[in-house]
Amino acid sequence: MMILSRIWYVILALLLAAAAYVVSLAVGQYNRRNQAAMDETLKADTQVVKYALEVDARRRLDTLLLPAVDTNVIKAVSMANAKDGNVPPAAKDEGTKALRAFNDKLPPEYKSDVLFVTDREGRLVAQIGYDAVNAFPEFELGGYAAVNDALHGFLRDDTWVWGGKLARVVTRPIEAEVGQPPVGAIVALRWMDNTFAKQLATRTRTNIAFFALGQRVASSPAPENGLEDASLEALGGDLKAVSEDKDFKETGRTGVRPLGTDLGGVMFSKLSGDAYELGGGYAVARGKVAISSPLGFLNGADDADKRNVKWGIIVPLALGALLLGLLFSYLEHTVPMKELALQAARLKKGEIDILQLPRFRGGYRPIAADINDGIQRVVEKGGGQARKPADLESILGPVPAQPNMSAFSFPLNDGSAAPQPVPQAPGFAAPNGPPPPGARFGHAPPPGPGSRPAIPGGPPPSAPGARPGPTPPGFPGQDRTMAMGNAAPAPSPAFGAGIPAPVPAAGNPPPVAMPSTNSATVAATPGAANRGAPPAAAAAQEGEEDEETKVGQPSEALLSASGAGPTVLADGGTQEWRLVYEDFLRTKRECGEPTDGLTFEKFQQTLKKNRDALMQRHGCKRVKFSVYVKEGRASLKATPVRE
Repeated sequence: MMILSRIWYVILALLLAAAAYVVSLAVGQYNRRNQAAMDETLKADTQVVKYALEVDARRRLDTLLLPAVDTNVIKAVSMANAKDGNVPPAAKDEGTKALRAFNDKLPPEYKSDVLFVTDREGRLVAQIGYDAVNAFPEFELGGYAAVNDALHGFLRDDTWVWGGKLARVVTRPIEAEVGQPPVGAIVALRWMDNTFAKQLATRTRTNIAFFALGQRVASSPAPENGLEDASLEALGGDLKAVSEDKDFKETGRTGVRPLGTDLGGVMFSKLSGDAYELGGGYAVARGKVAISSPLGFLNGADDADKRNVKWGIIVPLALGALLLGLLFSYLEHTVPMKELALQAARLKKGEIDILQLPRFRGGYRPIAADINDGIQRVVEKGGGQARKPADLESILGPVPAQPNMSAFSFPLNDGSAAPQPVPQAPGFAAPNGPPPPGARFGHAPPPGPGSRPAIPGGPPPSAPGARPGPTPPGFPGQDRTMAMGNAAPAPSPAFGAGIPAPVPAAGNPPPVAMPSTNSATVAATPGAANRGAPPAAAAAQEGEEDEETKVGQPSEALLSASGAGPTVLADGGTQEWRLVYEDFLRTKRECGEPTDGLTFEKFQQTLKKNRDALMQRHGCKRVKFSVYVKEGRASLKATPVRE
């Protein structure tokens, strides 16, 4: 049935299923851990952007030191402080030139988009980058907290919302003399536009977007593995929900919110300063890093990942599995096929008549059995006699309706051998020596030259191979024929009719009648047979009148066989089985079968095995074995006895 190969297929299928299961688990765990890592990364990005804005403000404050101590700036502020009312135009021109000269010298990332100079009252003295204020002569900045603190000698940074735009603001006091109050303040603005967002994204490696008044004002993806601009622009549609978020109102920061089905997550935070109350803030976003399917591991692997594969383990495992599969296929397919081809070739050459079934295994054995059956049918249809192998019924006998049989066989040597003498019971002497071949125990020899005629009044001698008939009536206590072939002894009607019983020898018990397999009666002495025989028969036996055959003491086995039934002795039935063994040997010789190699020890061992099996199977007390002839061959039958 190719068990090994099928088991190997099952093992491979289980391993494949286990691998798919493990990979699926790995995909789920990888995505879940990536999601958790992304959440933590977004929280960290929020803090990084906050620190980056503070650092940028500190650097801009440091650059304002130069205009704060510039003599032209101080001169313009002093001129404005000396006049009440409008600022003199000369002061404005002087201050504007000084601011422009200072801003042109700064690096691009630190240049200010707008610079203001105010006097001690907060009035605008000079400016660059915001010409719209020139239309308002009374424009002043003293009302802003950051400017007011600078006029009192403090360095400040802030975020303003001007005209729908966000501005990063730094202020520094202008001091004319050390230890004296500031004479004015310088204010620098940096618009938080796409350029500023790009610079900040480069420094923080973060996808960033700025929003104010419920709309996005600027955004920039990270320089490496950043999101697309369209994804960041989509943040504007979520700002309304963000403004109503409970955490955003109370703490100024939301939790991680989904950016989209496949886009990752985003986190919103408010900007400090005046923009806080106006809804000004920033958002950091991260793309979703996930594996959509088990094959996603292969699609996402790079050259470094492929170099880290343990090929030294994978290749031997694959080769080992391949070799095992080939070995199982060879043992369960190739080898039986070779055996089938070999026997088919021998069958073709005539070396064998049928296929030898014991040499086949698995599913090939029933195929070979079907071929043998087909050969037998062809031979039978052609008029020949098929050579049939021994079947169960030929060994055990007919199967009864009740389960009362046990299957067993005896090892015999092939070939014909000369029949062996039939073992006799101890203490018993058969008339005129041992019986001739083919004669059964207690039978008269078949007629022939030199043979004595049958006893008058008795039944005719049995032919070789004849089976015993029913027990004649008149024998008390006996109404059963033994199935093993030796009938219970029963006296012939002729016994005692003019034939006296033999005289026992001194010290010997009275003689008993010999058991007969064909219900024939044997006289105790030849002389007694002559007295009741016709003259011709008496003359034929005249020469033997002086010969006297003495009947010895029969064995216990014979005495047990002549009783009401077989007795199970303490030895487990050995003596009863010896009678069955002797009868089995006689029957095989009568049927012309060889008996070489069939010793009593082998016979007894086989009977014991089948007796124990039947007693265990049927719960019986003992098992009765008997001999019969089926299709010209000696067979045994085992019958459980429940009494």
